Amino acid sequence: MRRGIVRFVPWAAMLGAACTVSDPVATLHSPDAGGGVPDEWAAHCADSGPPLLLGNPAAGPLVCSGRLAETLFRRAACSCEGLSLSAPFTVDAFRSSVGPYAPGGPGGDVGVNGGLSANDRVTVGGSLQVGGVQLSSPLGVGGSLDSNGPLSGPGTSATVAGDARVNGDVALAALTVGGVLTVPPEFSPGSAQAAELRREPVPAVIPCDCAEGSRFDPAALIAHHTVDNDNAVIGLDPATLTDVTGERVLELPCGRFLLTRIAGPGHATLRIRGRTALFVPGGVDLVEALTVDVQPPGELDLFLAGGFIVSGQLTLGSAALPSRVRVYVAGTQALDISAGSTLAGNLYAPQAQLNLSGNAEVFGSLFVRHLEASGAVQVHHDADVLDVGAACPALSP
Repeated sequence: MRRGIVRFVPWAAMLGAACTVSDPVATLHSPDAGGGVPDEWAAHCADSGPPLLLGNPAAGPLVCSGRLAETLFRRAACSCEGLSLSAPFTVDAFRSSVGPYAPGGPGGDVGVNGGLSANDRVTVGGSLQVGGVQLSSPLGVGGSLDSNGPLSGPGTSATVAGDARVNGDVALAALTVGGVLTVPPEFSPGSAQAAELRREPVPAVIPCDCAEGSRFDPAALIAHHTVDNDNAVIGLDPATLTDVTGERVLELPCGRFLLTRIAGPGHATLRIRGRTALFVPGGVDLVEALTVDVQPPGELDLFLAGGFIVSGQLTLGSAALPSRVRVYVAGTQALDISAGSTLAGNLYAPQAQLNLSGNAEVFGSLFVRHLEASGAVQVHHDADVLDVGAACPALSP
């Protein structure tokens, strides 16, 4: 993928037939402007619209989109397999509701179900849970450290501000722990310095829920909402973006909508200004660009199957509002993001490998099967995503 634009912005829209290169495909006008969205639906979408309840009630409890995001994007980065890094890796956090991102904010947790191997400096602002660590450069952890295996790197050091639990030998030049260091009696703590050293068993941790039987499956929701959606209410043709030439703009109001596919040689723009869920079972395959524009009070939950390919400009969301964009990818097809891309949203693709070329700066979070990066990676977790379920209905006792 070369550089592309993918912004997610909830609110507004309707579908028109013939459009020129730069005409909107669909636009939600105010009720007295003669727009295609019925007055009742426009009123329904006032103040961003109600919380989105997704799924098949006959198959089990409905899922509130905000609560789903809170659950899956608790960490800045989650890798279902190991994580191998050849350049600096930095994770921190901020709250977009408070103000623009500023470097070094506290927080930003990382989970790696396999081992972490790093040939350059790793800095994690929050906690780090990992299968084991092999270092060639310093490691800094702003929260706690849980490792299912040894900490190795005879020529380097690690600093942990909180507690550290290591189920293996500590074989570093230096380990400094601000809190309690726990190492089982059968392993060596090396020359570690800590506020307290405990010699007792360390329970195993599995930070990222990637098991086939328990992980969230986007494919099931996509399949259900290919038939259960709000397209008919606004007259939206699901095939409207299957052959994008020139520039095509689609504005959508709040609700749950289906597009069979987003593809073609042109530039597609999605504009959203309310709580919107969009299901695309045929995936994305665009040559020129994809823009998904999300502004307050909008939120977008985008569910994709069938691949996600943008050969031209790719910009995913806005660095000022990453918590409002959530992308859920079904399937195993790799996601290739080239240097110069903008990623500002929360990506869930537990069966897919994410390939980042060049230096990459992510605003939001990543939950992937495996992450490969050829350059430096920065992840800035927008902690506002932890509160997006506030409007969801109360859970039944």
